[in-house]
Amino acid sequence: MSTAILNQLLHNIAPDERASFKGIYQRIKELPSASTDLQDFLDDYLDQIVQLYAATAGAIWFYSPIDGQLVRKTQVGLERLGLIGEYELPHKQLVQHALGCSRAYLVRPYSAPGDGANVSNPTDSFLLLGPIEGQGEPIGVVELFLGPTPLRGQTSGDRNRYVLWLDHLVEHLRQGIRLRYLGSSAPLQPAMVNLEAARTEIGAYKDAIRKSLEITLNSYAGWNFGSLQNNQTFAKSMHNLLDDNGLRVACAECGAPAILRCQAAGNSKTGVFLYDHYLSTGRTFHGGPSTFPRVTLIAKPPRRKSK
Repeated sequence: MSTAILNQLLHNIAPDERASFKGIYQRIKELPSASTDLQDFLDDYLDQIVQLYAATAGAIWFYSPIDGQLVRKTQVGLERLGLIGEYELPHKQLVQHALGCSRAYLVRPYSAPGDGANVSNPTDSFLLLGPIEGQGEPIGVVELFLGPTPLRGQTSGDRNRYVLWLDHLVEHLRQGIRLRYLGSSAPLQPAMVNLEAARTEIGAYKDAIRKSLEITLNSYAGWNFGSLQNNQTFAKSMHNLLDDNGLRVACAECGAPAILRCQAAGNSKTGVFLYDHYLSTGRTFHGGPSTFPRVTLIAKPPRRKSK
């Protein structure tokens, strides 16, 4: 909403109410940046907006994408309206209808919100409803009961202005929710996108670690450290480092993830390097060079289930 329209709306408010209205409006504008959690922010916002409209009651509903239901997050004065029994379902259907609308609107007592609507206001109060949207997804609804004879908005012109005001005020509500990460009612898709971005970033780090270790280890290809004990010490230290980073050596013979070990064999005084892995036939050793081989690093396989 432009500054010119806001100023015009303020100008059209009765002079004796204008100062009070502007003071409450200023407090609402400051709420999104306040150091409060989501629930306290919603409570404070509803308290202020009920004062602003001199409403008899109000509520903020959040939409749950899991089951498609609306959950009341905060309320003021609803317990006095008797919205139970035969009135409970029509009321919830009316709030649900508002969720699919693009703008705020006012419903007269015992009336439908528009031609062709299959829902209606089951109360004797003027009811103001404003949908809340975020990132293209429905978040919830703001609901205000103005009473059978609204203290503010007594004429149709006044009521139309207050509908425009709610469209504007909902923007501050959306901002406050967004700054608090939309809490537990956040739409699933943005959350999944963020998780996937984190997964991609972590994958890039892992790939960089794998390449760095490959370069380091292959700088020792063809080396023999002079004794069986020295070769075993190097092989064990290498395995511990790879294991800490979820890596294994790819077997030079079959390509399976393996632990590179050095073991005594035949006439070799310094041992031979072997690829120790489990294949479908059981535990298998491949290889046998007397010097440290060139290696290719791959992901560590899932832990084998014990029989």
